[in-house]
Amino acid sequence: MSGSLLDGYHAALATVHGAEAVALALAGEDAPQGAVHVLALGKAAEAMLAGAAKVWAERITCALVVAPVGAPVDATIRGFPVERRPGNHPVPGTESLAAGQALAGFLRRIPVDDTLLVLLSGGASALAELPRSGVGLPLLRELNTRLLAAGLDIRVMNALRGRFSQLKAGGAAALCPARDIRVLFISDVPGDAPASVGSGPFWAPAPGAADVVPDLDWPELQQWLERFEPPRPAERRPVHRLVAGNADARRAVTRAAAEAGRQAWDHGLFPALAGTALASRLVRFLRAAPAGVHVWGGEAPVRLPAVAGRGGRAQHLAALILLLWMARGWPRGIELLSAATDGVDGNSGVAGAWFADRCPDAGADAGVRSRLRQALRGADTAAFWRSLGQTVPGTTTGTNVMDLLIVRLGPPSSAPGTGPGSVRRPSGVHAMALRALKIRDPQRKCECVQRLLAAWRAGGLRVDPSDPPPVRIEIPGRPGRPELVRPQDLPRRGLHTLRGRQALLHAVTHIEFNAINLALDAVYRFRGLPAEYVSDWLQVAAEEARHFQLLEARLARLGSGYGTFPAHNGLWEMAVKTDTDAMERMALVPRVLEARGLDVTPGMIQRLGAAGDADSVAVLKVIQREEVGHVAIGTRWFRHLAANRGLDPEPTFLDLLARHMPGRVRPPFARDARLAAGFSPSEMAALEAQAGLDGRPDATG
Repeated sequence: MSGSLLDGYHAALATVHGAEAVALALAGEDAPQGAVHVLALGKAAEAMLAGAAKVWAERITCALVVAPVGAPVDATIRGFPVERRPGNHPVPGTESLAAGQALAGFLRRIPVDDTLLVLLSGGASALAELPRSGVGLPLLRELNTRLLAAGLDIRVMNALRGRFSQLKAGGAAALCPARDIRVLFISDVPGDAPASVGSGPFWAPAPGAADVVPDLDWPELQQWLERFEPPRPAERRPVHRLVAGNADARRAVTRAAAEAGRQAWDHGLFPALAGTALASRLVRFLRAAPAGVHVWGGEAPVRLPAVAGRGGRAQHLAALILLLWMARGWPRGIELLSAATDGVDGNSGVAGAWFADRCPDAGADAGVRSRLRQALRGADTAAFWRSLGQTVPGTTTGTNVMDLLIVRLGPPSSAPGTGPGSVRRPSGVHAMALRALKIRDPQRKCECVQRLLAAWRAGGLRVDPSDPPPVRIEIPGRPGRPELVRPQDLPRRGLHTLRGRQALLHAVTHIEFNAINLALDAVYRFRGLPAEYVSDWLQVAAEEARHFQLLEARLARLGSGYGTFPAHNGLWEMAVKTDTDAMERMALVPRVLEARGLDVTPGMIQRLGAAGDADSVAVLKVIQREEVGHVAIGTRWFRHLAANRGLDPEPTFLDLLARHMPGRVRPPFARDARLAAGFSPSEMAALEAQAGLDGRPDATG
């Protein structure tokens, strides 16, 4: 294997290292005036404490570290006493119980007027445990063993763990009398939900969160659950801030590749599949994907046999992909690295595995495939990779943000659809845009949009006249939440509270999610336009997806998430009204509704800045800058369509406004931004006159 994949992996680890992430977060936060007590809990506990000590050493009076048994101790941390308690992982043991008792005592002793700083990372669920009355260690171990073997979603696992524990699901917060509790966390779960990291010791669940009980073929589980009420929602939750996650690691990989002169694509988290289904999806994509570096993140579930060998998720996924790639005759040049970011993949003692083009060489060793299948059946992939010398060495990384899959592809050996055994791509860009439009899960939709743009730019996706004609879509793919209400029914909140900032950012997040669907619908619906039209709107869709992900991550850092607040459906309602006329769509959606964002975003930035929310301001500035380009694309194609009909674009635009949106275009107008987006001075004058401004500059923002 060349050093390029390892370079990307190491760049990712450096970016999400606990010490650097915590130091950066605390450097921008006002230190408390009183004493600070630190609880560092999880695989990255030592590193995160070192970061806190760099910035707040003079305020910290004491610290408790709960980390895995045998984890290295950072001897450089000085200036305050540090108590260290080892815990067991991935299944709780006697050390975990002792650590849980120590943790509870530490929390109870904190004075009400002091500050508790919690540094939380993955692994905390098993490391410290304080069972509920009547629950012994054997039951806890069996519960965790069964949950891990079932390959369940981490959110379901942690909701169940919380039913048996006094520390999980907000239980730790209830033990601490301090009024000021701040939680910085490194996420090792999809979606970066505070409730799932370490089973949410300081995050009480929402009602119903623990109601899902998976089928574990364990009748006694239901009997135990009937004895315990679900954890009660807390009156208040401590502020949780995400300081590092898998998205940060993936961005570091693509950045390192770009610096090395290679094209790179971040495909987000793995699709919601497991085992062979996931590997098959990835292999199908890689066979036709553009040459360059591709990166995914997450943890691919593995259902373990009754007697499992040594291995881990990362090595198992690499083995599945290798088996399928070999079965297809090594269709193109490839290098692949699959590794855990915490430096230890499962129980294997190594971080992961790698393979490269025809390495291993099945021709030289006819037993490679047989040994590979046997290793997969027994979940014993570590021995297979060790026998080849193709492991990623285990190490202490100081972080844990799930796994990374990094692939470097060479040029395709033949055009897509022409190689032996290949299947012709069944649909063109219009049909593929429809498929993306129908996806309900936001993360999957964002990933699909990025793949569509990459395939289109690489020439692997084209206009196919045989694609079915467009049909009206009353409801596009969207999650069950947020609840949709009338605009006038949305509550108004000031930005002087955290709840108010969450609500504002949630509203913008919902707009960006709708904008993804709008861009996809523009590709799907309107045919017979130049190829540049498809390129423009696929690019818009990809950028709107990135905006959505930036805002969703920001909401997570503020302790919220998409779907928490109600929202309105005005953008898509206008999409339905304009679905028979491309010119009307370009005029009324990009140039009116989306241009409204150019007008109001500067005010939001100013208000958030006054509230001290610099991180949200930074996100909105990125969005404002790129949305100018999106409105400009709408302007370009509106004028193109109007000219093709022999119409003068400017009076046509004003006529469409008067017919479809009378009185709905109101000040303020961000004149400079609108001019940059293609509005002419005469159009701006007409808009201002219509709004009764008479061109007064003090009213135009």
